[in-house]
Amino acid sequence: MKRVRSKGGMEVKCPRNRVVVRVPATTANMGPGFDALGMGIDIWNEISVERAGSFSIETEGEGVGAIPEEVGPNGESKHTVMVALKRAFEYAGETLPPVRVCCRNRVPVCSGFGSSSAAIVGGLVAGLALAGAPRRPGARARARATRAPHAALAQVSPAIYGGIQLSVQLCAIATAEPRENPQLALSRRVPTPEGMRLVAYVPSEKTRFSFASKDKTTEMRALLPATIPRADAVFNIQRTARLSVE
Repeated sequence: MKRVRSKGGMEVKCPRNRVVVRVPATTANMGPGFDALGMGIDIWNEISVERAGSFSIETEGEGVGAIPEEVGPNGESKHTVMVALKRAFEYAGETLPPVRVCCRNRVPVCSGFGSSSAAIVGGLVAGLALAGAPRRPGARARARATRAPHAALAQVSPAIYGGIQLSVQLCAIATAEPRENPQLALSRRVPTPEGMRLVAYVPSEKTRFSFASKDKTTEMRALLPATIPRADAVFNIQRTARLSVE
């Protein structure tokens, strides 16, 4: 992002007309570090956003015909990228102008590879760059763009920083005001164990979109028990610690 400094050394905004952002796939389903450890994966979505006369969204690749592209005259939309763009402009203290959004999706949708996190990060980064905001999205901006903070933080952090990230939520996110400045979360890189390889089975798109519920994440998480034995919790914590030091 270009930055322009005034004579007094103050950093000022430098709006752009068009930005292109690439965001990797991620996973936070990492065994003992479930929803705490997240890992970036070498599969990328590309999001192009440019100022236009009216709002529009286009999708290429994964999710074509399944991801809703409706957007109102003032930018009202359920599309995750558009929601994140509006959040970014709010964070920059501005109103989102009409934009044309093109999403070239390579990250499998509804697969546990963080397609929603990629959309959140891509929208936030693109929005801040387009607005010329002189800072990148911190934990507060990232967290406010989602309603599932524990899982999202573990996938959003590696989408931004790469590698394996350990994410910790420090305080309640849902009640945080946009302009407050508490540290809501932190993220630290975990060394990648030598020889580690990712092997994944990804069902067809038709199968992934065949769930009865519209909220696939909630539906799948409902299969997990609400509580776990203390011995299992200790086992997971110990393995997570071991992973972080190897």
